[in-house]
Amino acid sequence: MLIREVLATIDVKQIYGSIESREVNGVTYDSRKVQNKHNRYIFVCIEGFKESGAKYITQALEKGAVAIVGQEKPALDLAVPFIQVENARSALAKIAAKIYNYPSDKLKVIGITGTNGKTTITYLLEAILRENGQSAGVLGTIEYRLGRKILPAPTTTPQASDLQEFLAEMVKQKFDYAVLEVSSHALELNRTEGCEFEVSVFTNLTRDHLDFHKDFEHYLAAKTKLFTGLSHNLRKKGKTSAVINIDDPAGVKIIDTLPVEVKVITYGINNQNAFLKGEDVVLAPGRTSFTCLINQKKYTIQLKLTGKHNVYNALAALGAAISQGLTPETIINGLAKVKSVPGRFELVECGQKFTVVVDYAHTDDALFNVLTASREIHPKRLITVLGAGGDRDRSKRPLMGQVAATLSDFCIITSDNPRSEDPEKIALDIEIGIKKAGKTNYAIVLDRHEALLKALAMAQPEDLVMIAGKGHENYQIFKDRVIHFDDRETARQILNSIGVTPI
Repeated sequence: MLIREVLATIDVKQIYGSIESREVNGVTYDSRKVQNKHNRYIFVCIEGFKESGAKYITQALEKGAVAIVGQEKPALDLAVPFIQVENARSALAKIAAKIYNYPSDKLKVIGITGTNGKTTITYLLEAILRENGQSAGVLGTIEYRLGRKILPAPTTTPQASDLQEFLAEMVKQKFDYAVLEVSSHALELNRTEGCEFEVSVFTNLTRDHLDFHKDFEHYLAAKTKLFTGLSHNLRKKGKTSAVINIDDPAGVKIIDTLPVEVKVITYGINNQNAFLKGEDVVLAPGRTSFTCLINQKKYTIQLKLTGKHNVYNALAALGAAISQGLTPETIINGLAKVKSVPGRFELVECGQKFTVVVDYAHTDDALFNVLTASREIHPKRLITVLGAGGDRDRSKRPLMGQVAATLSDFCIITSDNPRSEDPEKIALDIEIGIKKAGKTNYAIVLDRHEALLKALAMAQPEDLVMIAGKGHENYQIFKDRVIHFDDRETARQILNSIGVTPI
């Protein structure tokens, strides 16, 4: 492909050097991926939060980059053309979509955004589509699943050029659908630009990522981009749908921004106007059931997942599937086949006489949901282990402490991923909320292994131990190192060491 064809898709401010007859085969923001001159890669200098991509221009050139794209022309003279643009991230996305021949056009793309529930909904949708005889590639927080190829997920939504490459792989493997978790960071940083969505799903909006978005209004505005973009399917020219939780006030606000041509499917439990309304909810350990009116007929839906929050997740998946013309019977059968989601209310069972649950809950709202779900299965005592990530929104830490102390019989504050922060200071932020709630039912144990040991050692028959914050993660990030740490694995080791015989 000629570079001038690629550049026709972006807003160019200035071109330094000649682009005539230059060919290009790929694009990247990572100089390490410019493997050799025969690949003919464009290197895009995106502005990172810690450093600029311009720092790696020399390395990209040494590896054979045929052109450089960036916002500021570098001081050094380049042997290849430099294309100056207003927004390098946007340029990266548009160039990648062009080079990979717009793979989203050849797939049906479902995007899911919101603070909580995204991951579970992708698993539910994947099962529903499989039940309907269709295949889906899934990109999300836990991993990127492309058929038999399963890759670790460094970010919930990949960088734009990686995203387009993954979508192209899905096309190559003849997938029917791409199911994407779309983070607010991804929307704000143009990662999904150039993708055309059939369906956009909104779960909820609660306090998170305010270190990045600054305030709630900007956070909502970022999420809303997934929905306003539904009117821009200029290449597919097909119908688009928005599936929105209207129990959440933010969902109602998003509906007000939607283009008139978008089909809206609302869901909820409390709002009487919801098109899909969950009713008659019954909760038990390892299962949840509810009823829902679909096409004037009431259906009972059985889940192997625990908690009222999973009713919302199931309704979201149900709405997305209905928008694609799937039958209620197929959808319900698919929902019933999801036995668990890694790190989402995941049971750790080693034959102990009490319940141990690992969950990714790392916001006050998510913690409220999983602890409420825990309470609703009536343990004798609820013991919670929690921490909070370093270098992230500090304002949620006291709220998490308040929720944990209020809903738990006892809670243990420990380290999550402290990153560059002092773990003790993070714990003290959480403790503020506990004291505000007037509670004394807690201890601070900064070493996470020791915290889990304390919680599991104090558990008695019919208690429930909730290990919150890290879920599926198998690492712990400190200022100077990253270590292997998996809450599920560690809990099993401790249970075995204190005399519980594995089943």
